[in-house]
Amino acid sequence: MWLGAAASAALVAALLSVRPAHAAIHHAALVIQHASGSVITRCVAFAEDQITGLQLVERSGVQYDAQGFGSMGSAMCQLDREPSTVPPGCFGSGPYWQYFHRRGGSWQTSALGASSSTLHDGDVDGWRYAVGANQAPGIAAFASICGAPAPSTAASATHIAPAPNRATPAPSATPSPTPSVEALAPSASTTSAAVLTSTGPPTQPPKPSAMAPWIAFASMALLLLTLGAINLRRRGP
Repeated sequence: MWLGAAASAALVAALLSVRPAHAAIHHAALVIQHASGSVITRCVAFAEDQITGLQLVERSGVQYDAQGFGSMGSAMCQLDREPSTVPPGCFGSGPYWQYFHRRGGSWQTSALGASSSTLHDGDVDGWRYAVGANQAPGIAAFASICGAPAPSTAASATHIAPAPNRATPAPSATPSPTPSVEALAPSASTTSAAVLTSTGPPTQPPKPSAMAPWIAFASMALLLLTLGAINLRRRGP
């Protein structure tokens, strides 16, 4: 009984932890400014509703070395190979990595370490290696790093103009030319078999009638009788 309940609970937990394949993809931007003034930026995609500032650095692929400070979160001791060696106690006595969030078009110093701060879709984190407090990095907008957000499907559909109706062209009033006799006549290369196929078999002559010999004999006899009567008339009595 207990095993069945435990198995059901495990199954429900597994189903709740599975994120659908079409889950929304969010983006957050990262700005890193070195002591020399050189700046590198990264756009990081994530499927969660939010990520920490430390996760943003981790997923950006930039080299880092961080140290935790309890509930305050993690501080950045080395970032993108600066400084060349990690100072004792993370900060040392010279320049250090200062952490900022972009809020309302300007940088604000982070009140928490990178592992305790959170970012959502469209947020920007900034780091600058400098001496003294509140040395924010240069201005960098989210759109300049990650690009403008793509319009939704519904918004795109409202901007798609319907294709104009294309009227079917009316048939031409000019009659089609009548093919010439030369076009209908077979070419010189047409074979006799092809000609027979197109025109049909040749017409057979009519067979002679069975009465033809008797008709010829009667005609001959009539002719002889006529000639004999003519000769008798000429001789007279």
